[in-house]
Amino acid sequence: MKKTLLLPLLAMSLLTLNCSGNDDDSAPQQNNPVTTQYFHPPAWIQGSWKISNTSTSYFKFTHEDFILVTPYTSYKAVLTQTAATGQPAKVVEQTSDYYYEFTITAGASSGQYKFKKISDTKIQWVGSTPFFLDKE
Repeated sequence: MKKTLLLPLLAMSLLTLNCSGNDDDSAPQQNNPVTTQYFHPPAWIQGSWKISNTSTSYFKFTHEDFILVTPYTSYKAVLTQTAATGQPAKVVEQTSDYYYEFTITAGASSGQYKFKKISDTKIQWVGSTPFFLDKE
């Protein structure tokens, strides 16, 4: 009787051990990179902006990026590359109907920008030397 009861328990133990491991020899799952939207500019600022009374483009805002036109610098690309190296990469934004402010942190560097809406076609870059920009 003991042998009859012991044999099924032994068989169950072996099945449990054999089934609990992962013997799958398939290729490891590929993790797709996570896309992070760093910028969320309000609609009123989206577009290209040039320094007033000149033909020089200066900033461009898209629905997900802040671009310095000359020299061309996409801050979304800068943050994406920074994050890929494991360094801090973030944007802290404050938006309203008349202001768009943000601080960019990329690794050990950071920069702060503040823009004020003057009209639908004019904004002010508020900084140490504020100046006006016209929409192109």
